[in-house]
Amino acid sequence: MTLRFLLPEDRAEVAELLTLSFGRLDEAILLERLRDAGDMRLELIWIEKRAIRGHIGFARLDAPAGWWALAPLCVHPRNRRRGIAAELIRHGLDQARQNRAKAVAVLGDPAYYRRFGFSAKAAENLSSPFPVAQTSLYPIRPGMAGVTADLTYPAAFFQA
Repeated sequence: MTLRFLLPEDRAEVAELLTLSFGRLDEAILLERLRDAGDMRLELIWIEKRAIRGHIGFARLDAPAGWWALAPLCVHPRNRRRGIAAELIRHGLDQARQNRAKAVAVLGDPAYYRRFGFSAKAAENLSSPFPVAQTSLYPIRPGMAGVTADLTYPAAFFQA
């Protein structure tokens, strides 16, 4: 098992994994659009037996400045419930910290992301074009929890 940064030659395999994991093309298309626009800040992959079995991406948010969005995260269906997603999240958040991100927002089940330090309470004063009830925040810099702000996602999130 290997956890490493994504290389350009990994992109097609990641697109296949996203499509398999989500059962649709939407996430693979979103990721490609984010890359093309220069909005991806970090991508990590999990490799096992020379195949990519997991992926996590972090895109920059247009606002607040210095904030990232965890998007997307996937693990091959046959490899789920083995802690791969957890390792990807933990390493990704560590890299976000090292890259001086101020905070990371995520859209998803708040109960799932809570164990990694994300907080729905820290996100309660955020507004978003996506369901606020599904938005959690991982504050990295002091003073980010509970801040009042509009989450502004890159244009790729809204392209049809």
